[in-house]
Order: sequence, then structure tokens, then C-alpha cells
Amino acid sequence: MSGGEGDTGGDKTVSFAAEEEKWKESAKVLQQKLSMLQKQHELQSVSNSLSFPKPVRRLVFWTRPKQRQRWGDVDSHRSLTSDDAPKHDKSKPHVSSTSKMVIAEAELGRSILRSILCCSPSAEGFLYFTGLFGPILLEWFQRTFFDARFVWDEDPFHKMFEVLHLVALASAVVHIRPVSKMSDPTNREMFDFSLAVIGLALLNMYRSIEVMLTVDGEDAARRGERRQLIDYFIQLAFYVAAAVKSGISYVGSTSADETTDYGNRGLESLTNACSRMLNLAPERDLAAEVDVEKDHIPIILCVCGWSIPVVLFLFRSFFLEKKFGWHKKYNVPKNIEFLIHRYGELVMLLLGESVLSILIVPSINTPEYHVTFYAAIVSIVLLQYCHYKYQPHSPREHACRRSLRGGVTHYALMIVYCHALVVVGTAYKMFLTTYEVEDSLKNKDLRHLVTTLMSRNLAGAADKTIFTTVEHKQAVANMFCISMATAWLCLECMWISHVGRAKYWAFLKTKQGVFCDVLRTIGLFLMGTISYYTIEPEWVTLIALLGICFEIVTTVITDYFWHKQFGDFEDDDDGHDDEHWPNVTEPDSVPNEHVDEHDDQA
Repeated sequence: MSGGEGDTGGDKTVSFAAEEEKWKESAKVLQQKLSMLQKQHELQSVSNSLSFPKPVRRLVFWTRPKQRQRWGDVDSHRSLTSDDAPKHDKSKPHVSSTSKMVIAEAELGRSILRSILCCSPSAEGFLYFTGLFGPILLEWFQRTFFDARFVWDEDPFHKMFEVLHLVALASAVVHIRPVSKMSDPTNREMFDFSLAVIGLALLNMYRSIEVMLTVDGEDAARRGERRQLIDYFIQLAFYVAAAVKSGISYVGSTSADETTDYGNRGLESLTNACSRMLNLAPERDLAAEVDVEKDHIPIILCVCGWSIPVVLFLFRSFFLEKKFGWHKKYNVPKNIEFLIHRYGELVMLLLGESVLSILIVPSINTPEYHVTFYAAIVSIVLLQYCHYKYQPHSPREHACRRSLRGGVTHYALMIVYCHALVVVGTAYKMFLTTYEVEDSLKNKDLRHLVTTLMSRNLAGAADKTIFTTVEHKQAVANMFCISMATAWLCLECMWISHVGRAKYWAFLKTKQGVFCDVLRTIGLFLMGTISYYTIEPEWVTLIALLGICFEIVTTVITDYFWHKQFGDFEDDDDGHDDEHWPNVTEPDSVPNEHVDEHDDQA
């Protein structure tokens, strides 16, 4: 027995030695290959550094738009046709320079719209704010959704198309003026704004027609753009009606005023234009000097032009898509990671412009001003923290990945949320402007008062609003409280859309869930009713800051109990499997040649 065991041990020693020799030989072979690859890399880098002539690619004037990805694609950044797709299609959808300019012009429009609320903190001012901000915001969403689904090559035709798109957007932004001018039928600003948004609608219609006829992708892309074209046509109809109504009013008013000295009116317009550019003197407000009947029909048509397509989209998504199985027949998947990036960029710009509008208000050396100023800055920073606390950072946790209705709900809430953020930043600026006006009146510095009231402050000229009246303070405080409560409610609802309705109701059935929900309700109620207790800016902003801190503590407590009950993120938490909304990234690959079969099964 011992001799047999010794022979066995010797055989094992020999086998181990043979294996060791094989590993050494394979290691030498790998080392040689690595050295050869390193030499080739060095030679390639040297050859690249030399100025050898390279073959010139043929310039293509126009290329077909390409669909980015299919349903069930494992790589969420993979394009549909990887062989002939552009380079940036094989990675994240890049944010082009045109998209960045769209964001910049939309942000300029938001800064101009803040002056409308500053001049008219009333229902009329909010109507014009919604009618002028809505088309610009909807244009941002439409462009973002297009970039998340399709891509263009860097060809001259589409570059010129994007230039035209930017020109139309800039024309819409530049014609946003105060309410007194937009509602004045003798002023052509409303007519020019309507023409600009008509141009945007026409360009969007062409983009949909191009995808319908020439897209390099699935049939769902063509069917989806055909339905999107109907939405664009509805927008165009309302915008044309607004342009016709404002144009008829303007032409009729000018025809009735033929006896007016047009030389003086031209000189007055030139003076006002120079004043706006140089920011030296106030503009003449003809609507305030002359008793002119206001015309609100064009702005109401503009509100209908951007809101009705959104309502129709929500109706289709909630009641028709799931019932008839249209979610894959009329939709192609969006790149969710790209959407998360763009949503975060939009909110950063909104909050950043709010900080900028606060910083440009002249400072007053009073305790009340400093309390309001620092409370506003800290509140906006905490709002930014809370926004990213509520929003997921991974595509797997986003509402658009979880379910169809969850993604649509998130989209609708983002529209309301953006409006609320703009109003919150405007209210903070108006609180600080109140102290500036009070100080000017106290010192009887008329020149400083005129500069304060009529300065554009990154926006259009302001109306002669009496900032120190009790009615005005009450209106600003109400506007601030309602907008802040709306922003918080939108964040709460967006969080529910991300985690899922089933999980949320399961959490509410526990004592911890009821406790957290009661805390959130109390915080929202107190935030929305601050103006009933005080209208002084320093107290309103300070109480709002404390309310934000209370909401942050409540969020931390909710996260603790939530993760204690559910743990980390799990897929399909709301009962939505791939057959319902397969905008997912699976562990197992779904080959392109079997995608159609997978779709038919779903």
C-alpha cells in the first residue's frame, strides 16, 4: 500500500511539473505577442505623426436619419445599423453644438419671461408666461426626444437645417416682451412671436416627414413620426390662428391711425431700441399712456397650441397604448441615459439662472436684505440637492425604463416642474427688488429708482410696478408659495413614478410609510400657506428655507425606511415585464436578427 501511494505521489509531481512547463511556455508566447503589439503601436503612432496624404472622403450633401436602437437591445447605446452608422452612434448619443445652442436660447427666453412675472404677478401675467414659455419648453422636449431616438450624419444639408431651426427659435425669444406690449393690438410683437413659432412647427413637420420617408430603421419609427406629424399639425393650426388674429388687429390699428405722425413714432421706436441695447433709459409704454383695449385671444391660442398636443399624447399613452398594444407599434426606444443627462442639464440651467438673477440685484446694506439674499441662495442650492436626490442616476431605475405610464407621467410632471422652478426664481428676485425700491424711495433717488424699475436685468423692460404696496407683496408671496409647493409636489410624484405605484402603496401600508407620508403632507401644506401668515420677504424666504430643510430630513428618513423594507433596486417592481414595456437592458443578448420575432411574441 505504501509503495502504491508513493508511485501515485510521484505521478502527481510529474504532472504538476509538466503543467508548470506548459504555463511557462504560454506565458512566453503571450509576452512575445505583447511586445510585438507594443512595437506595432509605436510604429503606428510614428506614422500617424507624419504628414502622409490621406484619402479624402466623398462629400455627401444629404444622408438618411438613422434609428439609434431597437427594442430589447442589450447595449443601450448600440445603433440599429452598426456597419454604416456614424462613430458617435456606437457610444452615448452626443450633445451637438446645435443642441447646446438650443438650450442657451431657451434659457435666454426663460430669463426674459421672468420679467413678465416681475412686471405682472397676476393671473394675466401667468397667462402670458405660460403662453410664451410653453412653446419654447415644448421645443426643447421635442428636440431632446428626437436626439434620443434618431441621429443625423454631419452632412451640409442637416447643418443648414439646424441653423434655420436656431434662427426660428431666436426669433421667438427676441420678440418676448412685457404683457403691456404683447397684449397691445397696436404692437406687432405678438404677431412676430406667432410667426416665429409657426416656423418652428414647420421645421418640426419637415423633420417628421423626412423620418417617415427615409429613416434607416424599423417601421415603428415611420408610424410613430406619422402620428407625431399630426401633433405638429395641431400646433401649427393654433399658431397660425394666433398669427392671423394678432396680424389683423395690428393692421387694423395702424390703418385707423393713418393721421398719426409716423416720423415721431419711428424716432420713438429707434430711441426705445437704443435704450434696450444700452440699458440707459426706460422705454415708453404706449399701452400704459394710451387707453388701448387689450387683446388676449392670440396668447390663449398659443397656450392651446402647445398644451393640446401634450394632453392628446397623455390620453393616448394612458388609455390607448396599453389597451391596443401600440407601445411598440408606434414607438421606438429612447436612450434613457441620454434623457437623464439632458433632464439634469435643464434643471441645472433653470436653477443656475435663478442664482444669476438674484446676484445681479443691487445690494442694500440692511439686515432684512441680507437675510433674504442668503436664504434665497441657500434655498436654491438645497433645491438642487433635493432634485438629484429624488431622481435616479441609472437608466435601470428610471420611470421610462420601468413602464410606459411611468415614463409618460414623468414627462408631464417635468413640464409643470420647469414652470414652477422659473416662478420660484422670479419670486426670489422680486423679494430682493422690493428692498431696492424701498431704499430708493427713502433716499428720494429718482434716477436710481428709474434704473431699478426699468432695467432689463437680462430680460425685457419692466413696467412701472409699485413694488412696495401691500397688494404687490401679497401677490409675490402667494406666487412664491404656490410655485414652491408645486415644485415639491412634482418631485414627490416623479419619485413615485420612478419607484412604481405598487411599491409605493405597499410602503404606505406600513407604519413607517404612513409616518413619512404624514411628514411630507405637513411640509407641503406649510410651504404652500406661508403667505397666509406673513408677506414680508425676509420672513417668507426664511420660513421657506426651514421648510426645505424639513423636507430634506423627511426624505432622508423615508430613504432609510424604504431601503430597510425593499433593499436595493429590483427590476420589474411594479409588475411590468418585458412584454409590456421592453425598453430594457437584459443580461442575455437579444440578437438583431431575432428582434422581430421577439416583438411578435410580445
